[in-house]
Amino acid sequence: MVEPPGDGFTGVVWEARPTERLARELTTGPGSVPMAEAASAWGRLAANFGAAVVDYDRIVAEIRGHWQSDRSDEVLERIARMRDWLLDAATAAGRNAAHAAEQAAAYEVARLAMPHIAEIAALEQAMHTVQAIGAAMGAPLVGAAADISADQDVAKAGAARVMRTYEAATEPLAMPWQQIEPPVLATGDALAGEQAAAAVAAESASAMPAVPGMPAMPNLAAFDMPRTLTGTRVQTVAQVARSTEFTALQASPAQTGTATGQAVPAAAGPAAAQSEEERVVRAGAADAPAVGEFEIDAGLDAAPAVLGGVETPPASGTASPA
Repeated sequence: MVEPPGDGFTGVVWEARPTERLARELTTGPGSVPMAEAASAWGRLAANFGAAVVDYDRIVAEIRGHWQSDRSDEVLERIARMRDWLLDAATAAGRNAAHAAEQAAAYEVARLAMPHIAEIAALEQAMHTVQAIGAAMGAPLVGAAADISADQDVAKAGAARVMRTYEAATEPLAMPWQQIEPPVLATGDALAGEQAAAAVAAESASAMPAVPGMPAMPNLAAFDMPRTLTGTRVQTVAQVARSTEFTALQASPAQTGTATGQAVPAAAGPAAAQSEEERVVRAGAADAPAVGEFEIDAGLDAAPAVLGGVETPPASGTASPA
């Protein structure tokens, strides 16, 4: 007797499909291992949510014991809603773990109850053999063919029944569930304000505006520093000393006389005017060295004597201006 087909969530009429196809589709694949792993994962998640509920209760109890104010009860009542959500999440995870475990068990039962593919293939082969030799032998094989056909009907009905049972066991997993969002305990306005203030402070620090009334610092890299005179200045002073000595030796008494009787050195001519920036005049230098014996000391001691001072007569015995 063939049972009437039931209306499952898949909408498949199992009796209309061949027995060999039902057996092959059920037994081919990864089996119950993924469903067992899913049940284990949901169980661990439920345990973690349960531990979170215990920790949350402890934290709320500590806050309640250390904080007493006019608003404490209101705040504690508000944050207690998170505890209820954690408890609901743990319950939902445990329920999903149970469904996955039941699905794995239902698959194993269906796999064991389903006629084996080898048996179905053997019945099919026996029926073909009887039909092939039945025409030659006549009536003696008619009874054998009827028995094989009855066995095939039993296998087909059993396979369809197994699939309907398995479909009914799988239906709870086919129904989606509603996951409730966690409650909002605090808005993100305060965090957004802090982040905006930090961004403004960073931009202000990078800009670094100048203080009013204070000039901006120039670029030192573009500033052209004057170079210090070193060896060139010393060499120029030495040339001035030589020019002074040569002029003194060639000067005549008539060229040095003045109305006041003061002696004017011959270096006061164009050569002295040209190097006036390079020499330093020291008033009252009574111990100035002779013109023939000059020393190079950064352009200071090589200057000629002061106008009107007493000059030492040269060693060559030539007449010096009075």
